[in-house]
Amino acid sequence: MPDRKEIEKKFIAKAEELGYEVNRHYSGRFMYGRECPSVTVENPNDFIAEMGMKGLRTDNMGLDYVVYTG
Repeated sequence: MPDRKEIEKKFIAKAEELGYEVNRHYSGRFMYGRECPSVTVENPNDFIAEMGMKGLRTDNMGLDYVVYTG
């Protein structure tokens, strides 16, 4: 199983390749200050399918969603 840093590098590379702007310092609910990469999108299901990665997490930000590696 790939470690967290490998997953984060893959997430960043793939998201940027697809033209998304990556926030490299997202810290969401229950993360207690830990940071990971994220992307803000309107439709998280489309983004997750486009990324082709398992285990991505989402948070509703009101109008948009944030998808992150956890």
